[in-house]
Amino acid sequence: MVRLLLWIALLCVAAGAQAQPSGQRFVSIAFHDVDDKVGELETDAVTTQVLARFFDWLKGSGWTAITLDDIAAANRGTRPLPDKAILISFDDGYTSLYTRVFPLLKVYNFPIVSALVGTWMEGRPDGTVLYGDRVVPRSEFITWAQAREMQASGLVEFASHSWNLHRGILANPQGNMTPAAITWRYDEATRAYETDAQYRARIRDDLARSRQQIASQLGRAPRAVVWPFGRFTGPAVEIARGLGYGFALTLEPEPAYTSELTAIHRYFPARNPTLGDLARNLRFEPGRPTTRRVACLSIDSLAALPIGAAQDEALGRMIEGLRVLGANTAIIDAAPASNDGKLADLYFSTPLLPLRADVLARASWQIRTRGGADVFLRLPLAATAAAVGESNVPALFADMMRRATPDGIAIDVAEKLPAAPAADLVGNIRAARARLDPAALPASARLGLAGYRGAAAIDPRLRLLARLADETGPPEWADIGVLPATRDVDGTRAL
Repeated sequence: MVRLLLWIALLCVAAGAQAQPSGQRFVSIAFHDVDDKVGELETDAVTTQVLARFFDWLKGSGWTAITLDDIAAANRGTRPLPDKAILISFDDGYTSLYTRVFPLLKVYNFPIVSALVGTWMEGRPDGTVLYGDRVVPRSEFITWAQAREMQASGLVEFASHSWNLHRGILANPQGNMTPAAITWRYDEATRAYETDAQYRARIRDDLARSRQQIASQLGRAPRAVVWPFGRFTGPAVEIARGLGYGFALTLEPEPAYTSELTAIHRYFPARNPTLGDLARNLRFEPGRPTTRRVACLSIDSLAALPIGAAQDEALGRMIEGLRVLGANTAIIDAAPASNDGKLADLYFSTPLLPLRADVLARASWQIRTRGGADVFLRLPLAATAAAVGESNVPALFADMMRRATPDGIAIDVAEKLPAAPAADLVGNIRAARARLDPAALPASARLGLAGYRGAAAIDPRLRLLARLADETGPPEWADIGVLPATRDVDGTRAL
């Protein structure tokens, strides 16, 4: 069932002093393929002309292309970054890295970081590799000889793009394939998900194999991991650190900070942007507040149907309903509706409560990818605490994130919160949230923050949506604040 509540959703906008991440701010950009002809471009590619113009603009505008050594020195406090510092990276190791990018690097004397996928670098030169869900010629990617030449120039540092995580794996009983680095894999034979130990072992084996391969071929082990699709988990970051990866790069369109070496965020230019687009997006300025049409979804009807055609048809109707309503944000209840306010079972598997039906993962993934809506998951806070105990709330939210891949968590704040200046950029909001003292919050906000932090330990990218009890505006630690519904003068329509 879809309930469009037409709440006013407020994005956090600048208003006074704001918390910010520590360290120096710099920017980073993530290019992929480069082609000479516009008609031959893939979605993630730019033309040689656009790249050359961008490099020329950087040089003429006083930008300094920096290395991981520069970032590490600034992190230690031994040498600050220049005012206009940019880390340039190229992912995937396309042949164009050698034929089109490398010549430009030598002209402009720009250093870059390039990320290689282990399995794509293997095989005969005349063979094929599995690129996502496509089979492509091995010749579309650089050779190890070319990599050694570029490394020897001092302009290219190679990073791991994983051994074989740049693909989707089975995520749920219904057959969704989601990014391998963030998925606790579902096994059709045993009808069970990976345990934490199995997930950690798989990620560790993959990153260790990539590290060994690059060390063997290039004579030095990579010190950076570039997460495939920009997606990662808290446990994966911990594993990478333990293996010796001192840096990690994402695809979050945010500024980067020298204090966050394992969360270097990057702007990903796609669809051959103009030079103006590139320059504007590297400013990372907060845009105008986005109008959000927020729909609350109950997936009770999906849970009542068997896995298969009937369930797929019902989910399709739900997604079409969202499109008709024009909803761009969906809040999905992760537990069945209950008239008595109790939480007895769930729509995702966890050892803490019984499973009603394993449908949350599929619903959230399909609504995000097919429906185009941002998805936030909600558990009723008081009922959750009553069912599992307040101390287990973070663990339950963490289990929810092991089974689903939403954009964020939605919490209901029952008490009135004091007015506070709102942050503007996502990183600033995240910094304000990290510094928050739970003891200073009223009961529901404190419980909601505990649940969010449990979920964010699994997926650090998560945003927080707070449904507010009054109209004072969003707190500085919420990415989105939703005001209470009001009514027209005649009282007939919720706004």
